[in-house]
This record gives sequence, C-alpha cells and structure tokens, in this order.
Amino acid sequence: MNDDTLKLNVSSTFTLADNNEANINLNLTPPTVTTEGTVTGTVYDTTLLTGTVVPGATVKVFTTDGTPYAHTITDMDGRYTISDLPMGIYTIAAVKDGNYLSKEIPLTISSTLPVTINLILTNNESITKNIVYGIVDDNLTNSPIDNVTVSLYKIVDGEKILVSTTTSIADGEFTIDKIEAGTYSLSFSKTGYQTVEVNNVVLTGSTKFDASTTLTSTIGTINSTVSGMIKNELGIAVANAYVGLYKIEDGKETLVAVTYTNIDGKYMFGNVVEGNYVVKSKLSTTL
Repeated sequence: MNDDTLKLNVSSTFTLADNNEANINLNLTPPTVTTEGTVTGTVYDTTLLTGTVVPGATVKVFTTDGTPYAHTITDMDGRYTISDLPMGIYTIAAVKDGNYLSKEIPLTISSTLPVTINLILTNNESITKNIVYGIVDDNLTNSPIDNVTVSLYKIVDGEKILVSTTTSIADGEFTIDKIEAGTYSLSFSKTGYQTVEVNNVVLTGSTKFDASTTLTSTIGTINSTVSGMIKNELGIAVANAYVGLYKIEDGKETLVAVTYTNIDGKYMFGNVVEGNYVVKSKLSTTL
C-alpha cells in the first residue's frame, strides 16, 4: 500500500525566456486525515436470494432522529454509493414507485472503509388500485368548502352500491384511495348547497381521477312558500276552492299562480319569489 506522506502541491504559473533562471520553492504538507466514510450496496425486490436488482430506486440515509441526510439513485445494476458520511450512527432505506419503503437498516460509519448494506423492497399492491381526489369550492366566492360529504358509489347491474364516504378538509380537499376497478358515481352534499352528482366515472387500475367540483349555494336562492286554509262563514273547511296568488307591482295585481284546496281546505304555493302579494279565493259550482 502506497499512501502519500506529504500531499501534492503546485506552484504558481511562471514564464521563462532565453537564459532565465527560475527559483521555484514548494512547501509540502501532510495529507488531510479523512474522517468520512462511504456506504454502498445493492437494492433487490422480494429477497436477496431470489429477488432481482432494482434500478432507479431512491436510497436515503437518515440521522438517528429521522432527519434526512443524503440520498442517491441506484444504477442499472441496482447498485448505489453514498460517500462523505461523517463518522456516526445512521439508518438507511430505499423506495421505488410501486413498493413500500424498505425496512430502515442501522448504519454505523466508524472508519474510512466502505460499509456494504443491501436493501430489499416489498411490492405495494395498493398502488395498482385507483384514487379519486379533488377540491370542492363555492360557485360564488371560489373559496374552498370544508365538511362536504363525498360519497362514492359503485355501479353494479345498474344499481348504486355505496363503497366509501369521506369529507373535505379546510382547504376543500378530499381523497378516496384503494378503489377497485369499475364504474362509479360520486355525490357531493352539504347543508346550504345543492347536491351535485358526477356519473360514469370509469376506473381501470392505477387511475388518479380528479373529481374537483363546484357547489352552488342555496342560501338566498331558495324561494318562499305561501300556504293556508280556506273556510266558510261557519268555520268549516272548504274543499276544491279556487285560490289565486296575485303579485302587486306598481299598484297593479297580476295573477301568477292558481291552485285549489284539498279535502281539508288547505292549499300551498311553492317557489314564490320575493315581492308583494295578495291571495284571493272563492268556490264555484261546476255547470
């Protein structure tokens, strides 16, 4: 083994002409003592004995409190190397899309000699399933809406079967994961808003479906009702009496709705917009 006793040094650039004399002195110093180490190894899937190497996996070193320190990517042979690790105790783990994060392995760097640690990935079958996600906002303010109930129904032989329910959070976000392949519909509901349905959502596997939705507020948009009872002079309910609803605008009455009392003498007008009204009633004999 041939190690440097004094490390290489270099002079400044100098120029020589004909018949010049150059006096170049150099001071050599001992090499810096390395106090950093290296970890290297291979990432496999399944097992070290029968698994195949995993290129493109991310390998990360953590400090003992879980803080990320350094990372790299495995090469085509599934190998990795992370250098310049100060002496100390760490953990190391690997991950790649479609797999769980591997078990963290203790790593001790106590010398400049490389430490070899091979890592094993486990397949994550949940990755092959589907995800429905998105943001729910208000149609007037465009602000996110929290606590919206999001219901996911699977369509089976024309019937809707509830498979999952979640609620949106403060920023309007929601997520439903681990969904099997199939055709689905979504329902978004919250008091004060019109319910919205999204139909024919086809999920085939590993689909990430953005179901962001806008809800329309019903506050101030649900119109009024007018109801009552028609009686005769003896206080007896009058059935099948004509009841007219007249809107008054600029002193003029306009008939806007007509109904007839039921057998209990009661009537009701729904979806009546803002304004001034009168109700008129009478009972006629059919000729």
